[in-house]
Amino acid sequence: MKKSLSIALALGAGALTAYLSFAPVGWWWFAFIGMGALAHLVRKATSFRAGALIGFTFGLAYFIVGVSWVRISMHEFGNMPLALAWFSAVLFCSYLAIYPMLACAFTAWAKPKSRFFFAFVFASAWAFSEYLRAFLFTGFEWLSIGATQTNGVFSFQGFVPIVGATGVGWLIVFASALTLSALKLKDDHLEKALPSTPKLIIGFGNIVGWAQMVGWMVAWAALAALALNVTTWGEPTGKPTRLSLLQGNIEQSLKWDPARFQATLATYEKLVRDAKGELIILPETAIPNLLDRVPRDYVERLQSIAKEKRANLVIGVPIEDNGKYYNAAVSFGIDPPQQYRKVHLVPFGEYMPLQGVLGWFYRNLQIPMSNFAAGDPNQPLMTLNGQTLGISICYEDAFARDVHRTLPDATLLVNISNDAWFGKSAAAEQHLQLAQLRAIEQARPMVRANNTGITAVIDAKGRVVDRIPSWQTGILEATVQGAKGYTPYMVWGDLPLLIVCLAGLGIAAAQRPRRERANGDAPKAA
Repeated sequence: MKKSLSIALALGAGALTAYLSFAPVGWWWFAFIGMGALAHLVRKATSFRAGALIGFTFGLAYFIVGVSWVRISMHEFGNMPLALAWFSAVLFCSYLAIYPMLACAFTAWAKPKSRFFFAFVFASAWAFSEYLRAFLFTGFEWLSIGATQTNGVFSFQGFVPIVGATGVGWLIVFASALTLSALKLKDDHLEKALPSTPKLIIGFGNIVGWAQMVGWMVAWAALAALALNVTTWGEPTGKPTRLSLLQGNIEQSLKWDPARFQATLATYEKLVRDAKGELIILPETAIPNLLDRVPRDYVERLQSIAKEKRANLVIGVPIEDNGKYYNAAVSFGIDPPQQYRKVHLVPFGEYMPLQGVLGWFYRNLQIPMSNFAAGDPNQPLMTLNGQTLGISICYEDAFARDVHRTLPDATLLVNISNDAWFGKSAAAEQHLQLAQLRAIEQARPMVRANNTGITAVIDAKGRVVDRIPSWQTGILEATVQGAKGYTPYMVWGDLPLLIVCLAGLGIAAAQRPRRERANGDAPKAA
């Protein structure tokens, strides 16, 4: 296949996969098409360099379409010039594109011959690259391909409690690559058709011989997905809890304005008074100031309201301790006061890494409260209203390991966030999808209080039971049943997946020089 055509197809596949597969569009099945198209391009790549180019091109389009909303926080709320904000966003997406580049480059270099082994190696390379992306440089697990499978009866959602999101990504890539290679697409038909017609005419070779295999594979996968989707891993524990989730809808441009501070306090005081639940949860930094600097009479009024209601409050508010600042959730009410300090901080938003190297970046960025310290990963969990809360703040629920840290003790997952940083982009819907994923992995209900949305209640199967529309002030009243028990993923984590991935990569790497010697091939540089 010609290089220019491969690049064009990789760009299109990456952009469409990000846009159509993830929320808010959420066509879970399109993930298989997009990854299948990428697998086909990689299989036709003639060298390590060609595979790297395809992977980087796919990844760049994938991440620019999927997460370039990071520019909004830098420009609109960090006062960075728009051009520089876009440059920084593209630079960030270029870094993220390195991971699919490595997966595609390795697979093209290894040149797995059989269709099955190609699918196995490519799935292993892709999943391992996503695993690395989730950890290196504090990690960025957003847009992992397994996150697409949170809805749909015949999706791979049922595999999530067994192998986790990254493991489901392995299954998606494996199934896509095997199916596409089984169809044996002929590139000569595609290349001849492209200059003469706007439609891509794809010729199929040996389709009759492979149709039965593809049909059986799809049928078995659908039956397995359906069976797993109705499997229940957890079990109820304790009494149902009446919750009130508050959405103050404070515009980000006004949130940190000192002149708006009293109005923000009044908004949340009114919402707390109107709430009917026995556990009332406010969003991240609902009080936009250090707790010690909040008027004492205001805090006392909230405490008094909570005790009158025989309730507990969980409030997102920054705190200071021994000269360090923490992004925290604090509680008070009928149970003893408790707190959770955010562990996984957002680089460039909550702390500033590499200040010597990125001085130009920080000189053009003004993010309020960007010097937080990380909380202790082993801090005790909050226990309120008979529930043990697995609390995450902001994008911590985007990371399986951050939520997994609270298990198996947590009976209810709680996320407090402020997605107003990213305006009216796809970020809030994508964040909700990640919260659904965490609920499925751990078989626990997840409740979310978000400043401008999306405030929602998610059951232990990952279904959104109720939600408040974004950009509205409101209270979401719900009754939630806590859960206990284990899922296979909770027990084993990503260890089985890592063994499979390393086995696939190791075998492929070991076979490459042996096959070259047998065939008399010379390694190609381009």
